[in-house]
Parts: sequence; structure tokens; C-alpha cells
Amino acid sequence: MPGVIRSLSSVLALISALFVMSFSFCAQAETPVSQLRSEGNWYGYWGWNRARYADSDIRFHGDDHDFTLYDVKAKDRPTEVTAETIVSRYLNPMQLTIPQYNWRVGYFVSDLWSVSLGFDHMKYVMVQDQTVDMTGTVQREGFVDTDPSRQQKVLSDDFLAYEHTDGFNLISLETERYLALDDHARYVLFAGVGGGVMFPKSNVKLMSGQRSDRWHVAGYGMTAKIGAEAVLWRGLFFRFVTKLGRAEMLDVLTSNQNDKAEQTIDFIEYLAVAGYYF
Repeated sequence: MPGVIRSLSSVLALISALFVMSFSFCAQAETPVSQLRSEGNWYGYWGWNRARYADSDIRFHGDDHDFTLYDVKAKDRPTEVTAETIVSRYLNPMQLTIPQYNWRVGYFVSDLWSVSLGFDHMKYVMVQDQTVDMTGTVQREGFVDTDPSRQQKVLSDDFLAYEHTDGFNLISLETERYLALDDHARYVLFAGVGGGVMFPKSNVKLMSGQRSDRWHVAGYGMTAKIGAEAVLWRGLFFRFVTKLGRAEMLDVLTSNQNDKAEQTIDFIEYLAVAGYYF
């Protein structure tokens, strides 16, 4: 929690600075800002995210096992922000996809209404060595447990390593409605909803089996979002967005032997992005 609070504090400080900068830049705009969000216009953005996940139940099933883990804890895995990583990771064109990132391209179907297609690259990492409740049975050599009653289980590395780190990806269509906060629409609030497919590369090692690490359509996701935007100069803008989401992971690959997992993940995602209207 302290790490998340520090990260949010840094983001809010950056947002404040950019909003102040926009006062000095907006007067130089050749195109009235209010016309940027007009029917027929486009926009695109790129940025980064942090995510938090609610505890969730995961069911694992295959030829020699069928069990459920309850209230499993997980976290994201952001790339540390330092002077070195900003240059080598966040701003390096060859390494842009290593941090938790977002991109989106949108089109205004009418004034102040847009639809967009985008990609949310989050990371989901199960907390290792936590103790959870478990029901079901296991018949794999070295892990045999035929008692289906509820019992406690330590999620040690030899039993389960479970990540969507390359990543917990949502490819989605979204819609947005904008509300201007000033006469020239330099500052706006917006809200929207969206949905799409979950396309993770799940890095899973189950009961010392062969690791699964493959791209796969694993289910679908739905989001609702609110955000604030400031136009900095001409069509250049900065946004801070909060998304609430649910991912129905119905077909997670857990080995190369067609073992599967099912999971519903509720999450909150914080985005800081920069983009351009065109």
C-alpha cells in the first residue's frame, strides 16, 4: 500500500504541473481547443499504468487434478521509475513494451462523443508463499491429495507459480463522453465504458509441471472509467484515468498438457497518458 500511495502522489504532482503548464501554452494554439473534440476528428495516446487486484478464487482442472484456491492475493509488477529506467525502458523505442503500458486510438462519432480501440498491458502476479483455503483433489505423483474438504494450503513455488506478466492484456473497444470545465474546453472531465477480450501470456508452473508461457485468448473483460484531461499545446493533451474492471478468465492455460484454470479478477487501474488530437 505505501508504494501505491507514493506512486499516486508522484502522478498527481505531475498532473498538477502539466495543468499549470497548459495555461501558458494554450494561448499559442492555432486551432480553437473546443474544435478538437468535434465529429470526424481522431486522437491517439500512449502512457503507463498501475493496477490493484481484489482477492480472487482460482479453479485448476486437468486429467489428474481438480481443485479451487480461495481468496488468492495478487499484485502488479511495475518497472521501477528511476533516471536510468526512464531512459532505458520508458522512453527507449526498443523497450517501450516492458513497463505496464497503454495505447488507444479514438474517433469522434459526434461532438464530445468518441469510440476507441486500445490495448491495456497490465501485469498480474500471484503473491508467492501465501496461505489460502483449498478444496478439491490432486492425484499427481508427489502431490497426491484425495481429501476434497476445505483445508489450508501454502502456495510454495514447487506447488504453484502463477502470473500474467507479459501480460494481463485487455484489447477493448470503449466509448467516452466529455464535459468541458472552462469556456474554451482546455480542461475536460470524461467518463465511459468498454469491453473486449483478455489476451494474456500466462506464465504458470503448476505442481512442478512443464511451464506454460503462451499467448492465448483467455476470456473477456469489461471496464468503466472516469478521467480528467488538459490540452497542453495545440492538439497535445495529457490525461489521468481511473478504470474499474472485471476480467472473466474462463480459459487460462496452466501447462502444455491442456491443463486449465478459471478465474474472475476485479481490478482498478490508474493511467497517466499523453496524446494528440488530429
